[in-house]
Order: sequence, then structure tokens, then C-alpha cells
Amino acid sequence: MAAVFDGDPGPLYEVILDAEADEYIRSRMLEAIAMVTLRGEMPRAEAARFLRACYCELEPQDECWVWNGWQSAIALLGLVELKPLVEEAFARGFISDSWLELRHFEQDLQLAIDDPAALLEQSDGEYSLFGDTIEELSTWYCFRPETPKPREPEHVRRNTVLWQAGTAFNRYKNVGRNDPCPCGSGRKFKKCCLTADVGFTSLQAV
Repeated sequence: MAAVFDGDPGPLYEVILDAEADEYIRSRMLEAIAMVTLRGEMPRAEAARFLRACYCELEPQDECWVWNGWQSAIALLGLVELKPLVEEAFARGFISDSWLELRHFEQDLQLAIDDPAALLEQSDGEYSLFGDTIEELSTWYCFRPETPKPREPEHVRRNTVLWQAGTAFNRYKNVGRNDPCPCGSGRKFKKCCLTADVGFTSLQAV
């Protein structure tokens, strides 16, 4: 989202404030707010305003991963004036101490204050923008073309067990092992469809 940001934060705001949206995506959209702000594509004052408003407007007002992205965005931007709100969020249990502790937020915040680019540089590329968004996404598994399923061999399709009202019917129950195979291959039944992977040898005659 940061890579295709066009100066309008509205779409980001909508996702972030949508309580029905995935909490992890909402969290990352908050970090995208910080990224575009650090790149000078969004006014810092507007980012700070929105992040302040989020304290009252984000749902749920309970433990949720979206709050992790919220505190992360505040730390990335070095918004020390919002530190009291983050402290309250920790105190109210919005941010689980199994994710991180308040001291971790304070360390990140101080690092961003001392060097605004430090957190980005230490993220191992986590906050790096895509060079070409379409090219990048084309390599993701979920965006790859669906691989067509292989066609079943003809003998498997011919010999499929028919299921009717929950009962398996063995269409070969009267065929002897040494009889010509009913599929018309010219081979004996035991050398052809009897040994097919469909497992007719394990069926009971009905």
C-alpha cells in the first residue's frame, strides 16, 4: 500500500477503522501510514492527528493485533506526544505483553527520536517499498495462476466406483480374474482394471 500511495490516505483510514477487516492487515496499514509520512508523502501533523484519534476510534477497544500496528506507527514516527496514550493502551490490555512490553515501545520511540531513519534501517527490509508492485505481487503464491488439475487416466475414469445412496456398487462383481477385461483393452481382467488404483479388489460384491 505504501508503494502505491497516491497522497490520499482515505483508503488506508477506511481499512484501519473497519472493525470487520483482518486485524493483521489493519495493523500493517497503520505502519504504512508511518512509512509514507517518513517519505514525506503525508504531512506529519495529519499522521499524528489520525493516530491520536485512533485511540478512541479503533475497534475493538480490547486486545487486538491492530493495536500493535498503532504503537509501531507511533514509535516509527517518534511521536513522543502520543506516548501517554500508548502507556494507557498497555495498561488497558489492548497490547498484550506476550507480543511486546512497554519498554520495547519506549526503546523504539527513543531510537526514532534520536535517528528518524534508524528503525527503518534496522528492520531487515520489512519496511522497504516494492520496486515494482505488480512484479512483486506476481511472485506471491496467492496471486499465481491456478494450476489445472491433471486429467484422470481413461481407465480410472471408466472404472470409477459408483456411489448411490451411500452404497458402493462393484460393476465388476461377475467378472472373473481370467476373463477378458470389460474395458475392451483385450487383456485379462487381472492384468488390467482389476489392478487399477481404484481398489476394486477390496470391494465386497453387493
